[in-house]
Amino acid sequence: MLQVSRISLLAVLFVSYAASYLGLANGAGPTSRPINFIIFVADDMAWDDSGPYGNPSVRTPNLDRLAAQGMRFDRAYLTCSSCSPSRCSMLTGRYPHNTGAGELHLPLPSEQQMLTTPLRDAGYWTAVVGKWHLGEAVAEQVDYRKASNPVQMGATWVEAIKERPKDQPFFIWAAHTDPHRGYSPGAVDPPHSPASVQLPPFFPDTPLVREDLALYYDEVCRFDQHIGMVLEELEKQSLSDSTMILVISDNGRPFPHCKTMVTVPGVRTPFIVKLPGLIPAGQVNDQLVSSLDIAPTVLDLAGVQRPASMQGASLRKTLTDPNMSIRQYAFAEHNWHDYRAFERAVYDQQFCYLRNWLPGTPATPPADAVNSVTFREMKRLYDEGSLTPEQRACMIAPRAEEYLFDTIKDPNCLNNLAEDPSMKAHLDRLRETLAQWQTQTNDSFSGEDNLTPDGFDRETGKRIITAAHPNLVKSKKEKRQKKP
Repeated sequence: MLQVSRISLLAVLFVSYAASYLGLANGAGPTSRPINFIIFVADDMAWDDSGPYGNPSVRTPNLDRLAAQGMRFDRAYLTCSSCSPSRCSMLTGRYPHNTGAGELHLPLPSEQQMLTTPLRDAGYWTAVVGKWHLGEAVAEQVDYRKASNPVQMGATWVEAIKERPKDQPFFIWAAHTDPHRGYSPGAVDPPHSPASVQLPPFFPDTPLVREDLALYYDEVCRFDQHIGMVLEELEKQSLSDSTMILVISDNGRPFPHCKTMVTVPGVRTPFIVKLPGLIPAGQVNDQLVSSLDIAPTVLDLAGVQRPASMQGASLRKTLTDPNMSIRQYAFAEHNWHDYRAFERAVYDQQFCYLRNWLPGTPATPPADAVNSVTFREMKRLYDEGSLTPEQRACMIAPRAEEYLFDTIKDPNCLNNLAEDPSMKAHLDRLRETLAQWQTQTNDSFSGEDNLTPDGFDRETGKRIITAAHPNLVKSKKEKRQKKP
């Protein structure tokens, strides 16, 4: 009697089911292959710094091609604007304060289940290639891990696809380290011209700021080039038609007013999805979606039952019909990321309501941005009295406790409408919605004294390391560990 291992049997059963599912999604009979998944994660890339989102200055031909062949979401929001909590949230389908890894560099606890576990149980080969940043407690929840430097990232992604077991469907979390700081010339040839930079209104227009943004553009372009290498390999292996591609970022650009903020520049994300036969080509989806929805969506498309722990919703219906609404609200949070913080935000189709529990502290950007050329320029101009109110907003305190922004008219979130009498109904509704969400998800402010203290000086960006800063201690230990 032929003996079949448990994993082989699971793989055979799953391939049969998923192939049938894909065939039904295509409106055709069963096919011979299940759906594979590759999620490309940029590190600190703004939602609007690519061709598909209207920036003509950044060279992103592969993102342009994916958007033309798939669906571009224009109201996709992250659960936070900090890299490791954001990634944990995507992989578990849970809010950062529910994962146990809501602050930067806190490892994801072993009891948290990533989507890779039910996928692997169903016969998938699962891989994380590139930036890990989740801690070691959940390392056993993937079959394959491999790190890479940013120059070789594309080749490392391709290598993983070549090395995968050919008899299993696959899930690959392709996590780049671009366009995270620090920057140096030479990421791409030719480099982007500082003169061509699209300057947000919250940055001063100086040569040094333009040069800083141009180097950031270079790394966005390199991220795009490496995606192109994978797309080419999928074509070679005849996998393009059976592989769902998702491109997303983990938070906003690493500049003031962006990274760590729960306003649009911090948590709105590029979100481009391609799957031939299921997702109609060239579509723009204006529905509200959350990065929390990625894990349930992947499991739904794979025909795998989702764990009860997941708090997101499957996007399958809106992927096939961009007029189909999945959620009424999206939520975001800001916890410790170099500096003490407690902020929450809720989005609907038009408005963002933000509650700030620490009005006495400025909206200091993260330490990498504080140490940037751009922030040094802003401090110089601030001392000269040359910054506009929008440009100096991250340097002043006290701040408001409540904000309301019209994200359609004011996508940079510069005009606070919270005290506008005509906005009272929207303010009251969103304030109550946020309070209900906090109750439902067991989220509360426990007092300023209970927050993790600043780990860096807000003026100089210099590190403050003491035993009182567990995040910094863990971060240093994690960096000393041998990379997978």
